[in-house]
Amino acid sequence: MKIFAKAYNCRPGSDPEAAKRELSLANPGAVVQAARGGSASNELYVEMLAAQTLRAQASEGMLAKKPEIDLLLRLAGTNQIAAAIKEKGAKAGDASLLICAGRSALKSPKSLSRMELPRRGLTRAELAKVEKAALLGTRNP
Repeated sequence: MKIFAKAYNCRPGSDPEAAKRELSLANPGAVVQAARGGSASNELYVEMLAAQTLRAQASEGMLAKKPEIDLLLRLAGTNQIAAAIKEKGAKAGDASLLICAGRSALKSPKSLSRMELPRRGLTRAELAKVEKAALLGTRNP
């Protein structure tokens, strides 16, 4: 399954919910989530987490009922929704990270141009976080 993901740094003073709506309208059926600014700095890292969410959704193995919450849990590295929201949840007026993921090519609204997260190879720390996110759904015996 091919996964497409885009991530955007939204400036302080922006409305993450309005940006989510705009991105959702441009990409029907895609998973769109806003997170606290600085939650990620590499689009490839975000794509790896989004791929985990979309694959879990296809296999009915998500960490939460909604894929948007599953993605936030993986970004926060926890299976506790309240902890994920407290640590990585977006707040109106603050800088935010906007994530869009889907199974087809994504469209970027003009309002988000030049806000794209850079894409590069994963650091060791990012690899460790991707691994931790993948293990969140497993249970200890």
